Amino acid sequence: MSTQPWALSQLQLFVTKRERLEKAIMKAYTDSHDADTVIQYVVAVLVRNSLCISDFSLICKDLIREILLFAEPSDVLRNFAPLFHDFFDSEKEWEQVIRRLYKKTKEYHRYNNRVSGCKKYLFAKTTSIEELEGQQYKVYSTFQDAVGKIHAWSLRDADKNASAMKIDAVLELLSSLTIFEKDGVRRFVKLENSEIVNCTRHIKIRKGEIVEESAPVSASQTESVKPAFDFSTMSEEERLQLVEMLLPEGIVLADTRSEGQKENPDNEEISLPEKSIATSQEPESTSGAVTSIVEETPEPVKENKNPKNPQSIYKKPKSEKQIAIEEKTDLMKRKNKGQSNPKKSKDRKRRRRK
Repeated sequence: MSTQPWALSQLQLFVTKRERLEKAIMKAYTDSHDADTVIQYVVAVLVRNSLCISDFSLICKDLIREILLFAEPSDVLRNFAPLFHDFFDSEKEWEQVIRRLYKKTKEYHRYNNRVSGCKKYLFAKTTSIEELEGQQYKVYSTFQDAVGKIHAWSLRDADKNASAMKIDAVLELLSSLTIFEKDGVRRFVKLENSEIVNCTRHIKIRKGEIVEESAPVSASQTESVKPAFDFSTMSEEERLQLVEMLLPEGIVLADTRSEGQKENPDNEEISLPEKSIATSQEPESTSGAVTSIVEETPEPVKENKNPKNPQSIYKKPKSEKQIAIEEKTDLMKRKNKGQSNPKKSKDRKRRRRK
């Protein structure tokens, strides 16, 4: 683009709304009187009009009539003048333009044939906003610049029903403009590819907050995910009580961290009940066992006939009350059968004497 203060940028031509854009183009001509540049500005807007749902038809109509009727003839005006036939209400004025710009009628027809492929699309009616049903589209294209470098270009608010033939024909017209430059290199020299892309954004706004849509979570998924229990908030005594409640009857908590230590120097054998009492009186030895039993699920262990650890088969001794009840029950069974058990009666007498 030109570095002149009155020059319009590529962003202004393809983004600005009609009212402000029309004023900017008229001001640019008033400040510069550069007919060649201003006529190309209007051609770029006509390209936008044919591809977008916004209406830019007949923009700067009076200014275009003034330029073609009174400006100095040039090759640029001759190239693009056939595109503005609809800007003239009077055929006499249009014939006057042809006589001013072209030496012969055949010359006019030659220039007219060059742009006839895209001329029919420039003023055709596009899809209305209501028919888009809230969807947004853009034209995405790639061009080659004057040095052969590929660059992308997109145009928003595009007509989703525009055919590929229409898009290519109109963008070919865009490639004939010389007003678009970057770092002194002309852009839009050759069209490489073009397509229409749906660019609708799905965002919900509720009470000033942007809420993104998320997949619904089923009840089964909610039940399967349960919050983990925090054992760090429990004291050593509470952990020990929890483990003792979870252990089956007859199983005594063992100190798993004491394995591999030296044996008792006196080689004294300790009975199983005494071992169970000793292990229960050491609260420090339960910290490792609590973690391993509660947090990890033990795998099933096959029964071993000769276990290394006798504590795993230890059974809780029966109380005297339980023994007395069993003996009484057994005695009643034998009495009903007419039999007696003199051996057990003697044992009871001995216990009473003691």
